Amino acid sequence: MSEQQHSNPDPEIGEAFYGFIASDPKPTTHDGTKRLYFRAGQEHYDFAADGSRIKLPTTFHDVVAFRGAAESGERKLEKGDWFLAAGRTQSSTNPNTGAERTEFIASRFGHDLARMNTEVGTPRRRAQMQSANREQPERSVTFEPVEQDQPEHEQPARAM
Repeated sequence: MSEQQHSNPDPEIGEAFYGFIASDPKPTTHDGTKRLYFRAGQEHYDFAADGSRIKLPTTFHDVVAFRGAAESGERKLEKGDWFLAAGRTQSSTNPNTGAERTEFIASRFGHDLARMNTEVGTPRRRAQMQSANREQPERSVTFEPVEQDQPEHEQPARAM
């Protein structure tokens, strides 16, 4: 009786990064390997005791991609885009200064479709979706965060 090899049924689990591209993505090649680097910003929020959201300071991080992810990112991503990335974090120490640095190594990129207007789908599917009467939205990117989610006026509680 031969023994079958079973593949791992669990999903591939890794780290994720969500933010906006804060610098122009810089494509380079090192020893024949494509590389893409950019700075990314992450907005942070907290909730106050009354339930309203409070914006905390935005943090900025290094994002790097190699090979296929670098090619894909170079074609699709621009400064100001909101994106999602799957990958891992890696720490390194600068030998000259001794400063420790952490960067996110992205293996996959995608736009945040909740915050951006982008075309999604294969060329055939996009052709099927387009028609003479269908108006296409223009791409727009904004950085205006919600300061606090509060109603403009208080509403009285309903009596039962």
